[in-house]
Amino acid sequence: MDFLDENCVSSVRISILVNGSPTSEFSPQRGLRQGNPFSPFLFDTVFEGLNILLVRAINLGILRGVLVGSKDVILSHLQFADDSIIFSKADWDQMVLIKRILRCFEVLSGLRINYHKSVVYGIGVDDALLLSFAKLLNCQVHSLPLRFLDLPLGANPGRKSTWKPVLDKT
Repeated sequence: MDFLDENCVSSVRISILVNGSPTSEFSPQRGLRQGNPFSPFLFDTVFEGLNILLVRAINLGILRGVLVGSKDVILSHLQFADDSIIFSKADWDQMVLIKRILRCFEVLSGLRINYHKSVVYGIGVDDALLLSFAKLLNCQVHSLPLRFLDLPLGANPGRKSTWKPVLDKT
């Protein structure tokens, strides 16, 4: 079965407005049309590649993730659409490995990670070490709490003020 119809990629013709006047029509050279119902499926398929790389590193014992809960479940990452969180020990070798995994993902997928939008967070980690991780990853350092998918992470869940922004949106 052929899921990707070439017409999804090559049939569109577009023009753009320059100073209020449309240019001649042309065909984009890459990607799907905006709003194409196939786009989310393709995106999820590509990002499954990052998931596979991270899981493989965990299974090989080279990426350690963090232990969560009373049963010590290993948590290495969470993904939702184009948002990802990678969990790791605050260890230089782990950061280098994560950088290599992300680079492999870029090479394999043809996508580029925007490190300027990426952030390093630490819990009980020395500020100088966090800054060195951020320099390695070419990203910023922030402190907790953070918002992921518009939910507060690292905030006190028992406080009403933590959940007020969430409740205000419902």
